[in-house]
Amino acid sequence: MFVSLFKRPMDLKQLEYFVRVAELGSFTRAALALDIAQPALSRQVRLLEVELRQNLLIRNGRGAVPTEAGQLLLAHARGILHQVARAREELGRVRGALDGRVAIGLPPAWRGR
Repeated sequence: MFVSLFKRPMDLKQLEYFVRVAELGSFTRAALALDIAQPALSRQVRLLEVELRQNLLIRNGRGAVPTEAGQLLLAHARGILHQVARAREELGRVRGALDGRVAIGLPPAWRGR
């Protein structure tokens, strides 16, 4: 029988947001990269901290740096997100979805007119 230590399950989006802030060292840069409003990003990371009952980031005027707990979670979160991405890829292959990247090359527009 599985007994949760937390009142609600951890949200993958919150983990993704936390990882991006920790890697970029800034809520502003992470919000731009994730295409999310900075206050919404801050709120989600704060909810994760409240859920875990730990400060994960040291916020200062120059950005955000992971605490010791944040560094530990960062290592786990990267692994978790990687495993989720792999599972999605493998499930896509099972259902016959196309996989890979497509690159399209176009010649530069002719400006001699």
